[in-house]
Amino acid sequence: MPALPRNLAALALAGLLAGCAAKRTTRAPWAGPTEPMDVVVARINERNVRIDKLRGEGRFEADLVDPRTKKHEPGDGDITLMYMPRRSLFIRGRVLGQDVFRIGSNDERFWLILKMQDTMYWGEHRLVGGARLRELPVRPDLLAEVLAVGPIEADLLKQPTPVMRFNNDQHAYMFTWNVQLSDRWAVQKEVWYDRETLLPKLVLLFDENGRIVLRAYLQRPVDAEGFDAPVKVASVYDMYFPDTGSKFRMEFDEWKRENRGAPSPRTFNYPGDDPGVSNVVPLDE
Repeated sequence: MPALPRNLAALALAGLLAGCAAKRTTRAPWAGPTEPMDVVVARINERNVRIDKLRGEGRFEADLVDPRTKKHEPGDGDITLMYMPRRSLFIRGRVLGQDVFRIGSNDERFWLILKMQDTMYWGEHRLVGGARLRELPVRPDLLAEVLAVGPIEADLLKQPTPVMRFNNDQHAYMFTWNVQLSDRWAVQKEVWYDRETLLPKLVLLFDENGRIVLRAYLQRPVDAEGFDAPVKVASVYDMYFPDTGSKFRMEFDEWKRENRGAPSPRTFNYPGDDPGVSNVVPLDE
């Protein structure tokens, strides 16, 4: 590549340094007062306990990587998401009016239906952790955690045990949830809550060896309709699955408590009797 003329190089360097300085000085570290853990938990739960159901409509962008072939499958389209605490989740992706994937979870099972592969993968939450989960470009068993709208257990000594610390640079309360294994403690999940709003802005999920299995940035909170008191929910979710390299972005135009009676418990019924595909792959075998 030919060298830049001296004056252009100087301008480029000055712009770069100015940009770096702007990033450093955009927000000074927080040095003011912070709340104790029990107060932060109570304030988060005051909001989260009101969210008994959610329905969102919007768009998705995906770059899904097949773990076996390493083949990338980019795509984008319309998305519908429905949720009820704690593990009940339904996500449908459509392109040009046709279903391309469905992701589901309830208290017992989770599943991923890929129409292009004519295949449904499913597993049980109680048996999660098997090696076959690595066959999936995204993990349905993890996605309900990304919304970070469930209440935090009030008993702060109950496992998974939460621990809080404060990040001055990011103006965030950082919670980790830890479980005791047979030989050690392990972190399961980390959520960053904004200091002012106490809304979640980053979710990290880990395997038992401390490796991140899902990273999600939560952005642009908006008002959700249909609740008795104001409820804000992130409208953008940027997710990354390091094990496969898959990326999945959801951007919602609106959030509602429900629409025409949905979601309801029936929304999250396991579709095993009629999944709409030919191949059914159990992940627990």
